[in-house]
Amino acid sequence: MPLSDHQNAQSQASAAACLQLARATLSHEADELQAIASQLDHAFSDAVSRIAQCKGRVVVTGMGKSGHVGGKIASTFCSTGTPAFFVHPHDMSHGDLGMVGADDIVLALSNSGESPEVLALVAPLQRLGAHIIAITANKASSLANAADIHLSAQVSKEACPLGLAPTASTTVALALGDALALCVLDQRDFTAEQWAELHGDGPLVNRGQQPSQTAPVPAHFAIQAQLQAIKLLILDVDGVMTDGGLTLGDDGQEYKTFHAHDGLGMKLLKASGVELAIITGRTSEVVKKRALSTGVAHFYQGAEDKLLAFQALIAASGLRPEQCAFMGDDVVDLPAMLQCGIAFAVPNAADLVLAHAHYVTGKKGGHGAVREVCELIMRAQGQFDQQMAPFLIQSKLSN
Repeated sequence: MPLSDHQNAQSQASAAACLQLARATLSHEADELQAIASQLDHAFSDAVSRIAQCKGRVVVTGMGKSGHVGGKIASTFCSTGTPAFFVHPHDMSHGDLGMVGADDIVLALSNSGESPEVLALVAPLQRLGAHIIAITANKASSLANAADIHLSAQVSKEACPLGLAPTASTTVALALGDALALCVLDQRDFTAEQWAELHGDGPLVNRGQQPSQTAPVPAHFAIQAQLQAIKLLILDVDGVMTDGGLTLGDDGQEYKTFHAHDGLGMKLLKASGVELAIITGRTSEVVKKRALSTGVAHFYQGAEDKLLAFQALIAASGLRPEQCAFMGDDVVDLPAMLQCGIAFAVPNAADLVLAHAHYVTGKKGGHGAVREVCELIMRAQGQFDQQMAPFLIQSKLSN
């Protein structure tokens, strides 16, 4: 039905008002960026120097919208040659402080500077010896005063017409992160060739290109959506669940060593709702026993063609390939790995496997790598705290 003249007039007025608000939003945020640029002082240059000289990594943290901004800042640092990663404050308070060392710099974002989850990290970070750079809108805040360096992200007002939604403030914080990363890039004389080494093959997000000889930088924040979709974790055995070594007795008996941390991680992952599978090219009774003891639902031994085994597994489970993750270490694993939503590799994997992996574990095969992946999936799916709760309750009762 055609619109009446009155309806047409209303529609045109609404479109005009929409464009006016959009232009006002962009104009205001641009003005706030100009204001922050004019206020930059020695604190900013000190922050750049400290990051450029950092022997460790830049650990970015923040709650809510600040956390989302922080994830992008960490990604920008990685892309421009500065090792960095984002950790949620809640995860830090539940054990992930162990990821931070004395050589690291913590970049903490909080608009108010009073986020309790972030403030709770200050004392333990200081005990660890890590330096803290804070980005807040309040130079008199608790976080600003506790930090080694404070960078102001104060704005006159938000662009939101209600004055409520973080808009101009998040834009300013994000731009400050970009400015830090690019100034560090400049100080380190980071080149286009180095950029190409990190991006040319796109091993974290692309497939089907020529493999890189450089292992991809672990970046679990880049695969959060994929992690949240995982319903089945498929494991190779030799080199993943073990260190890859094969010990044979005089009687021809094969012996393998598994890591206890991996076993518990597998049980916890299953309890959180993610099924487990093993696809291995070898046949071993000890692997069968390990599978039974850790709750593995799907077990394929002697699978010389792992892609065929994977296809049979998909048919049996009723899952889609993007709901599966495969953890491997050698080229025989690749055909199946490349069909899955996420391809995990251990750092001692073959170069070709490393080049096509979405994520490379920090721990080696047989030394807790499987546990690392299990916890990564549980955290992404919001199950980690629930699975850890019984142990924490028991700890409190024993005290």
